[in-house]
Amino acid sequence: MTITKALTTMATQTVHFRIGENMGILLASIAQEHLTENNNPIQALKTITESLHGCPTDLAVLILKGDIVLLVDEESQTVMPTERTPALDKIYPKVDPLYFLESRAREIKKHGGYIVEGLKSLQYHIQKNRGYFDISFKYQDVFKFIAGNNEALLEELRDNREIDGISSLFETAKRFIEETMKTQATMEWMMKTFDEFKEAKNYENYLQLRGEVADILNDIVFHLNQTLKLDFSLDAPEDNVQKYIESAREIDEVLSKDIEPVDILDNYSAGWLAPNGDYYALNGEIANMLHIQIADALVKKGIVPETELNPDSWLEQHGWVKIHDNNVQFAGCLNVQLGKRSVDLTDIQLTKIRDYITDCHQCVIKVGWRMEKQSIGMFMSQAQNLPALYKKYFEY
Repeated sequence: MTITKALTTMATQTVHFRIGENMGILLASIAQEHLTENNNPIQALKTITESLHGCPTDLAVLILKGDIVLLVDEESQTVMPTERTPALDKIYPKVDPLYFLESRAREIKKHGGYIVEGLKSLQYHIQKNRGYFDISFKYQDVFKFIAGNNEALLEELRDNREIDGISSLFETAKRFIEETMKTQATMEWMMKTFDEFKEAKNYENYLQLRGEVADILNDIVFHLNQTLKLDFSLDAPEDNVQKYIESAREIDEVLSKDIEPVDILDNYSAGWLAPNGDYYALNGEIANMLHIQIADALVKKGIVPETELNPDSWLEQHGWVKIHDNNVQFAGCLNVQLGKRSVDLTDIQLTKIRDYITDCHQCVIKVGWRMEKQSIGMFMSQAQNLPALYKKYFEY
């Protein structure tokens, strides 16, 4: 939604909110912190929509970014959403999504590089010492251990500088992977939501930065596995890092061969649904960049042209449906914004979506980039009028 359109909508719907002094600044600041510091765009939007009852999601996105600010009339305690002006720049916070992606990617590459070098250095020392680690104990501590008191030996191990260094390296790598996974998800959301990326002349550069973030993450996981030579088990099996690593292994095995269509009812984590009904999918975590990996595999298979720099965008523009769990996204209707002919959802795609959501997700679908919950019955009813469906769920 454009700023002009949002303000027009507010004018016709008389969207007014009564809140406290400086609440507009405070609300925007809290929401933006959820987005850029906590990497939680859904909570960022909920902060606005739940505080301003009746605020539509499109308007919340503009308030979140700072294109629209909430001016407060202290006397009447009334707030009016207003288009941002240069005079308000020093007062009201604003998100710069391009800077966010560039700066976070730069930090991830820098610190991730240090972790990779640390793991490589550890591998070198392990190989140099033929897999052995030597440490000296006091006889008195050994006698205590024999007598059943192992705390003295454990204390020696904890205080050993080399062991402490290895422990810190593993914990740092683990935290880095977890935080980078969250940042990846925020980058994806911003690139789909904010117009700055669509309008950027160097859009391909941002796609490359996103890919470099995935590369450094995969590099750390690879060297962790090389170092440990066993399953990464710093935490319980349900740990996100453990899931990510296990998924990466499974994906590598699947993609070592040509990717083939699968049954959508087998409930894969994520996939692309072709206009002819073929479904290509993988299991894994969102940080495994499943859709990008599938798109790359479709280049290898010959479905996406080898000359295509951005395979996942090619799929979107050619009418493929992007599915993750019960979230269904479609961008073929947005081609007109790129100066191209838009394409429609096909009957077979709608049928496959209906069957998949019914059988695998208890008839509840999350539609479009807003992830609006809807019953599959209502969605299929709305799909009788495709232009209206696109406008409601998929258009920006």
